[in-house]
Amino acid sequence: MVRGVRELHRLTAAGKADDSPEADAIRDATDAPWQALSEAERQRVRNLSEDLFSLTGPPAARRPMTDEVRSKLDEFGRARERSDWDAALDLLRRCAAYLAPARLSYLRGVIWHEAGDAETAALFFEHAARLEPDNADNAADARRAPKSWPA
Repeated sequence: MVRGVRELHRLTAAGKADDSPEADAIRDATDAPWQALSEAERQRVRNLSEDLFSLTGPPAARRPMTDEVRSKLDEFGRARERSDWDAALDLLRRCAAYLAPARLSYLRGVIWHEAGDAETAALFFEHAARLEPDNADNAADARRAPKSWPA
């Protein structure tokens, strides 16, 4: 399912997702696996889809940091330490408007990488590197990640 979501977003970014035979084939191939997912797994796929849209759209206006957001980012760190990837990603979604887009993508990449999905991590690392090419962390992670998303 995750691979299918990544592929549909790749096609969307290329302007080929609506009526293309390739997109239809992906949707057809993911129908049965979707039915087999638990509700938690379905929510994970929906959330990934939402996060991937942030890679192709214009970044939202950034809001000033607040104590409440800092607290959520501390929660993010604790979720990451206990390998609670869904909670960590959810906390990033809730703080997204307060983080620089490159930082947000980098942190999403870190979580997906730590969760064992280097292909998805690559999408976020590459986005962070495109937004901040002079940031050594972004560039190093983008180079280490598999190349699966067009620059």
